[in-house]
Amino acid sequence: MAFPYEKQFRHYLTNKRVLADSTQQDICSDVERLFTHLRQFNLVYRLNPSLSNIEESDVRDYLNMLQVKREIKNSTYNKTLTHLNVYFTFLFTHKLSTSLPTISLKGLKKETEQVVPLNWADGLEDCLKNQQLTLYTRMVLLCLSHFYTISEIIQPGFYKVLASETFNSFEQTFIDEFNRGTSELKRRQNCEDLFLKQRINLLEPCVTLPGIHKYLKKDQKLTDLRLIPQKLYQANILNFIKQNQQLGDADLCKAMRLAPDSLNYYRMKLSMLESTKEAGKKSRFPLELN
Repeated sequence: MAFPYEKQFRHYLTNKRVLADSTQQDICSDVERLFTHLRQFNLVYRLNPSLSNIEESDVRDYLNMLQVKREIKNSTYNKTLTHLNVYFTFLFTHKLSTSLPTISLKGLKKETEQVVPLNWADGLEDCLKNQQLTLYTRMVLLCLSHFYTISEIIQPGFYKVLASETFNSFEQTFIDEFNRGTSELKRRQNCEDLFLKQRINLLEPCVTLPGIHKYLKKDQKLTDLRLIPQKLYQANILNFIKQNQQLGDADLCKAMRLAPDSLNYYRMKLSMLESTKEAGKKSRFPLELN
């Protein structure tokens, strides 16, 4: 059984709520993902998998994880919360649980869609010179502009990879600034990695992915550029393909460190985007990856 009282819950959705099969499956899938997360990452629930051990903070932490790691939109957040609330309300009203951990959780405001320009990296020099942005945010932008994914960027030892890159003058100027600004922290953490925690932790000195997103989220209000690494990376890939159509597949793959199937995928996305523009429709980027 993927989650507690699954059989009874599915029966309830079918006979009491009279929901379409697809809707039922969406609801149950969201509930199943929550319990998979709890079993893997919630120590209290893992040691004693009882519904009474699920608190509001556990559900909130899960939803926050979806925002940070999965980069879900507010609409997806709200849908997931609604689905979880249906489940926990069912448990409570049928006296299968004495708690209702979703009762105080509120949905998020509908997002105003922000467009990520394909050529955002053309403004990289201004971004790197922007002293209002943290050093970490600016370093992420620099690395993304060189076609590194955020997963690669935060890996321990990535500074060695970056050392092999060729940088122009304004990029090198920023790197020198970054090195000066982080030298003392590197000394105290006894680590040469790029993104280090401010609090000394010699065993785990590196900032995690959620930690990087906190820096980006804090800096978001200081720039019109949408600071979502995955979207910025995708935009930069599409722009490079668009601006370098004279290059062969091998050269494109080498320049962006892409596998041939990935190059074909992005070419398809670029073609779809340009077709939308030609048709006179309102185009939006980023296009979602499957």
